[in-house]
Amino acid sequence: MPPLTVGRGDPRYIELSHSDNHRFAVEPEEFILPATSDDVVAALQKAVTEGRGVACRSGGHCGQNFVGAPRRDRVLDLHNLNTIGPSADGPGVRVGAGATVDQVQKALFRRWNATLPLGACSAVGMGGLVAGGGYGPLSRQLGLVVDHLYAVEVAVVDESRNVRLVTARADDSGDLGELFWAHTGGGGGNFGIVTAYEFRSPEHLATEPIGLPSAAGRLHVQKVVYPWAAMDEASFTTVMRRFFEWHERHSAPATPEASLFATFFVNHSNSGILQLMVQQDADVDPEGEILKDFVSSLTEGTGAVGIPRGGVMSWLTGTRYMSQADCGDVMGARSASKSAYHRAAPTGDQLAVLYRHLHADHPGQASYVMFNSYGGEINRRAPSATVVPQRDSVVKSSWFSAWQGAELDELHIGWLRGLYEEFFAGTGGVPVTGDRTDGCYINYPDIDLLDPVRNRSEQPWHHLYYKENYARLQSAKRTWDPLNIFHHSMSIGL
Repeated sequence: MPPLTVGRGDPRYIELSHSDNHRFAVEPEEFILPATSDDVVAALQKAVTEGRGVACRSGGHCGQNFVGAPRRDRVLDLHNLNTIGPSADGPGVRVGAGATVDQVQKALFRRWNATLPLGACSAVGMGGLVAGGGYGPLSRQLGLVVDHLYAVEVAVVDESRNVRLVTARADDSGDLGELFWAHTGGGGGNFGIVTAYEFRSPEHLATEPIGLPSAAGRLHVQKVVYPWAAMDEASFTTVMRRFFEWHERHSAPATPEASLFATFFVNHSNSGILQLMVQQDADVDPEGEILKDFVSSLTEGTGAVGIPRGGVMSWLTGTRYMSQADCGDVMGARSASKSAYHRAAPTGDQLAVLYRHLHADHPGQASYVMFNSYGGEINRRAPSATVVPQRDSVVKSSWFSAWQGAELDELHIGWLRGLYEEFFAGTGGVPVTGDRTDGCYINYPDIDLLDPVRNRSEQPWHHLYYKENYARLQSAKRTWDPLNIFHHSMSIGL
């Protein structure tokens, strides 16, 4: 199919102008929906020759206004670049940047009985997920998504404003090697427009025909609902402390416990519940004893009551059961989010802050902190092996609020800032690199980190995301985007 152009008069424009976070509208002169990599090159060349502002997106799940601001003349929407097939030059799989997590999970399993440690949000586009490093329910077993990245195809602009399509591979050296490395967690909108990725797992080249890890036969899956009415502050503190302490004990790679992944949605009390989602590889532990022991240990002796549902499911069914799709009340919502990497359990004072804010007078039925299992195979690699430097954490958190209506912006953003900044008050309002925390995740971008009123630490925003890897990213930026064609409020600086 030829590339599609959608202008303001097209009835599809209003749908394209809104992405996942409805706080921000993307309103270029026109959207271009390329069908091939060559379409991307042609559209990008036309834009830079004419001096037009240009940006791109894949799934549209960026939490900040990086695509719409500064205002662009043209936005390349990559949804149609969604083909998935075998690599042309050896084992591995080539994935278009516009493919969604759900599309990739199904294709890998149904065609090759293979998998990758992709995220639980099924509608997220691969272009953004991989750019920030990518993690998901299999990461404790398999590492980050970029730990399996072999090549990246990207349209770049040189200092003469010429656009070309280049492929950078994991075994390249020199400038191409640096371009590949920059795409192992450097964040989106920095170096060019990614059109496709190739995945090939070094650890599985000798054992799997496609060169990727095989999917489990079955999963133990369980969703446990805890009514707030049955959880006082003492039991809440105990449950949260035990959640972290279990992960502190079981964050080594290649252990049976690394086959377990949990997401704890610690919702505002107005929602009425907290929810724990757990999955475990049943091939590793057929009876699910690790999952049972983990879940029971959280509430034992506390008086808190958990209402479980789930069971043993085939791999793809279990994966979809645990996924978080774009549906229901989050559709059309405005939102704000923050993040943190945790090296150790929060202090008692921090958990008291969390409990108090979760019981504050706030219409927060979609306000929560999400604590995710981390560690395991993720922590095997060195901080400089990929751009993602956080390689010794045990839990990763997302701090989130969603609402309907611009008139509620100040209320919800204020609640989120108040909770986050008081929780991390001892380190300047942010999770600095230190004994208990290790910065933030670039795929949950937070422009508050640029504000010295909000980030009162001595660590600038780029250190919180990239630590010592930032200087190397700047060098790659100067080489591959010397005109700073690709930029936004938190892009890599020249």
